[in-house]
Amino acid sequence: MSQLRLRRMQIRAAELVRDFYESLLMLTLGVMMQWNQWHVMRILNAEKLPEGVSEPQPLNWSSAFFTSGLLLTLLQYRPQYIKRLAAPLRKLFLLLEVFIVLFLVDYVLLSMWQPFLNIFDQVLHVLGHSKCTWARILFRYWPGLSTWLINDAFYFMRFVASLSWFLLAIEMSAPKWRLAIDFLLLGQLPDVLPRHRRRRLQSQC
Repeated sequence: MSQLRLRRMQIRAAELVRDFYESLLMLTLGVMMQWNQWHVMRILNAEKLPEGVSEPQPLNWSSAFFTSGLLLTLLQYRPQYIKRLAAPLRKLFLLLEVFIVLFLVDYVLLSMWQPFLNIFDQVLHVLGHSKCTWARILFRYWPGLSTWLINDAFYFMRFVASLSWFLLAIEMSAPKWRLAIDFLLLGQLPDVLPRHRRRRLQSQC
């Protein structure tokens, strides 16, 4: 490998590490704000949330998992050109990026996710109180099903959906973050990489 190619790979590795630290910073800020019930949309409009936006729900693990998964997903689409700006401009854009990402998380959580959960909760209540023939047959052979649908099914399904989203987002983020962690541990990119990752990395250099 030529010196120029090696230098470019080192620069690329440094960008991966910086991107890893910045993503970790935004992920930590997002989780902390969710944990403390701080919402950017509420901060911008302290008196009243915009019309059509739900009130934030009390803190629960489902919301924490969903927020973390959403943050990990959004961080996969960070603009590449910002990473190559000069340090002062990059820090300024990083602050703007943090604000935009936290606002998007709040918007999706309050305007899409929670209304969808409210509809799903109402559907489960309707099923739990259903008097249809098939429902009565099920309730006869499973006496606790009606109570479970009314009281516990919503919380169980919400937790499973949020945890699944979080694990899927981790799986999506793992390849790029693994490269950064390898560089931090080894001091260089690993010599043995899967063929498609090595070809992608060299093409970016």
